[in-house]
Amino acid sequence: MPNSRPISTKRCHVLVLTLYTVLSLLLTWPLITQITTHVPGIAQWAFDESTFIWNIWYLKHTLIDQLSNPLHTELIWYPLGIDLVLYTYNFFHALIAQPLALAVNLPFGSNVALLLSTILSGYGTFLLVRYLLLKDRRLQGAPISPSPHVPVCSSLFPAIIAGLLYAFASNRAIYAALGHYDMVTTQWIPFYALMLLRSLDGNLSAPQRRKAAALAGLFFAFNGLAEMIIAVFLAIFTLIVVIIYLNPKTSMTKRGEIKDWERRDWRQSPNLQSPISSLQSLLSALSLIGIVGFAIWSPVLIPILYQFLTNDFSLKGWGEAIPLSTDLLGWFTPTVLHPLFGGNLISHLRQVQLRALEVDGTGFRDLNTVFLGWASLALALFGAFIYRHRVRIWTWTCLIFGLFTLGPFLQINGRYLFDMDGVAATFPLPYALLHYLPIIKANRAPNRNSVVLMLGLAVLVGYGVNWLLRRLESRDWRVGFLNPQSLLSILIAFLILFEHLALPSPLSDARIPAVYAQIAADPRSISVLQIPLGWRNSFTAWGPEQTQLQYFQTAYAKPMLGGNISRAPDFKLDYFQRIAYFQALTAVETGKPVASDLMAAARAQAGDLAYLYDVGYVLLYPPIPQRFPYVDHWQATWNFVKQTLPLDEKPFWAGDGIEAYHVVQPAGDDHFTLDLGGVGTYPYRGEGWDSAETDASYGMTAIWAIAPTSRFFLPMRQLNAQTTYTLTARVHPFAYPGSPAQTVQLNVNGHILEKHTLIDDWQTIEWQTPGRALVNGLNRFEFTWGHAAAPRIVTPGKRLIGHTGVTLPIDADLKGFADGGFIALFDDAGKQIDAAAGRRGVNVTVLDSKSGAVLQKKGFDTTANEFESQALVEFLAGIEAGAPVLMVSDGDASLHLTEAAVTSLRKLGVDVTLDNLRGHYFAFVGVQGAAPGTAGQVIDPKAAFLRISLNRDQRTLAASVDWLKIEPNTK
Repeated sequence: MPNSRPISTKRCHVLVLTLYTVLSLLLTWPLITQITTHVPGIAQWAFDESTFIWNIWYLKHTLIDQLSNPLHTELIWYPLGIDLVLYTYNFFHALIAQPLALAVNLPFGSNVALLLSTILSGYGTFLLVRYLLLKDRRLQGAPISPSPHVPVCSSLFPAIIAGLLYAFASNRAIYAALGHYDMVTTQWIPFYALMLLRSLDGNLSAPQRRKAAALAGLFFAFNGLAEMIIAVFLAIFTLIVVIIYLNPKTSMTKRGEIKDWERRDWRQSPNLQSPISSLQSLLSALSLIGIVGFAIWSPVLIPILYQFLTNDFSLKGWGEAIPLSTDLLGWFTPTVLHPLFGGNLISHLRQVQLRALEVDGTGFRDLNTVFLGWASLALALFGAFIYRHRVRIWTWTCLIFGLFTLGPFLQINGRYLFDMDGVAATFPLPYALLHYLPIIKANRAPNRNSVVLMLGLAVLVGYGVNWLLRRLESRDWRVGFLNPQSLLSILIAFLILFEHLALPSPLSDARIPAVYAQIAADPRSISVLQIPLGWRNSFTAWGPEQTQLQYFQTAYAKPMLGGNISRAPDFKLDYFQRIAYFQALTAVETGKPVASDLMAAARAQAGDLAYLYDVGYVLLYPPIPQRFPYVDHWQATWNFVKQTLPLDEKPFWAGDGIEAYHVVQPAGDDHFTLDLGGVGTYPYRGEGWDSAETDASYGMTAIWAIAPTSRFFLPMRQLNAQTTYTLTARVHPFAYPGSPAQTVQLNVNGHILEKHTLIDDWQTIEWQTPGRALVNGLNRFEFTWGHAAAPRIVTPGKRLIGHTGVTLPIDADLKGFADGGFIALFDDAGKQIDAAAGRRGVNVTVLDSKSGAVLQKKGFDTTANEFESQALVEFLAGIEAGAPVLMVSDGDASLHLTEAAVTSLRKLGVDVTLDNLRGHYFAFVGVQGAAPGTAGQVIDPKAAFLRISLNRDQRTLAASVDWLKIEPNTK
């Protein structure tokens, strides 16, 4: 048989890239036919795809058009704006897509960037596995060139197949269908792994290792810029590599476990992993990786770390870690996108929603995102067993990241609580440990660990295929131009692609309605309200938020109410949830009843809100089929909006079921007064204010400023840029013994005005601001205070127990009344501890005199009989001298109380008689052995309340503000 003509290495790489390109186009069908109008995603889900397209536009809009910070926006969550520091920006995707987005359009740029991610994911894995296999052949002393009958490319079939698995694994297809483009941007993971291993390869020269380390740092940064959590995954992967390289036992093969054809090679190079020779070299490589990675990633990483260190953006509880975990059965179950073994994606998504609402408790709690594949898993296990001492890195990678995908608790068919002979039991998994690690615990989706799991699986598959193909190297027969290796490779590739098949690719429409061209042409700096309206972050959604409407903003670049964000401080959502109109609107959108008083408040507030937010347009969108709950309540929502907001009688544009209205705005005034002590000022108060509707401070109804900066919004119209305006505020600083003089400075729409020093009293202060600093519409004002302090710290008070001279070691509230009695303790963080026994009659709680820990709590039902009174006497007698004792009545505790019991009470320092207890309720805090009359006590015929506490107010107070006023200066 004649020799096959060798194929050059360069040509081989071109063929591999061509193969991955063609398959990327075919296996995302029909994307290529709608590449400028549609994007991967599904309209019945979260529209996350729209977020990533918006990101492409916003990055260019801020950096190029506005020369501003891309890590903050005032265009969504209006009027508050929102930081984008912990946002799933996917910077790499946004940067790569820019040229094509500018040349064609945003969907085209995004789609090409995604296709490139798939192609390079496969190619990077191909290069990684090719490097590993060629390295093994060198270590075995075998020639790199294959036998004469095997073309060069044929020897690379294992690497090609590994690349096919990683690029076209169904987990990437599911993430694309859900619009999670950050988890589809996986191409730099195999490139990082390749360069990390090369940087630690003792067979390479020092310059080669340094170059590899620098490239590893580059690819690490690229991963971090795509999705921060991937960088965390790679840090864990690096730790696996380092541990294995530092442990010689993990890289040595026992002679008795290798084949005859391996023994010769083993004697020549016993260390098949061939790590670098010294710890110093390893640390040098890791340091260079860290330096390069940090230098490239730092513009984004530093703000991220600052936010994590200064704000609480971590998961609350377990967040969504349980529903976003992989079900164990999911590893072996094809995804819903498989054309033969799958199902209807929309129906499956609906079942996920119902299970989240506990309507349907069967089946997977989320879409199955991590199907390992049957042939893929079998080949990986085969490769892991045959080459077990060479592939420990990849075996451990699969094991660790595979367990991580399962989340904190084992789930089987949607259940993580199992009945063990009547006991509900869970099975904690290693991921639960990550929940307690700073920063890492912010990851809310365990299934995302699959992006590293599947790489490990692909490498092991490459090894398994390599062993099978090497067994066929000596076979000379052919079928046409295909030799046995080629035939087997094609068969394996077909099996892997078939089991991970995800066709047709779900697409969502990315065409922007024509109405936005008219809005874009409006020169006013107005805002836009679109229905359905909602706000969403990674942990919750309020209202039927539809991120597609945020993407439409790319056509008009004006602020909008609502929006989607990854992480948001609690205040941001609380601000909207406190406003009556939004409460009523979201209730109508979701089919919840609206109380008559709330509806009345919403109607009364609607016009003022439209004026405050300078809403110029309201767009009413019809429902998307099967997008719940709005699909069931859209008509009621439209009616509510039309009946409450000041809209034109008829829409100025109608098409595709959309109705667009002009908002009828009054001419407005060039002055405004805001009485912060009155009701209904929530919409005008931004960050930095107490959440109370009204508050009493220093004899006035006012609102406390509780942060170093306090922002507020004032609507202004008919302004004259040539006029000077006076802003007046009535304030009282928070003052305490030894406090420094308070100062306040005003920021008007970014213009800094002078600083005032305040006196310890109510006072009126003024600023003069030029008219050019104000805008016709919503104006943002911000007070910057000199200092703020917590009363709990600066005026703590004392916890003295009456006149006993003893200090209670913990805060305590006691109340005795007809229908109950409670003893509530509060630690320094304000956490409440219920300390009463909860029994009718007399409840007694004994505390440790140093720590405040509850030593004993017991109830005596003296409402029932005198025997309980005697038991009370005996219990009190046994209390150690000097111990703090807390006591409340629950009901008429005096009914069967005896003189002996009263005598025992007096030994706690309580000054009581049986007569003055009759028909009364009581609360006592005494000390065993104290003189009568020295305890803290309250006796009352209606309810007895007693508090012994430090100052409970833990707010940081700067000043109390009564009212604000701005008007043109007529002087």
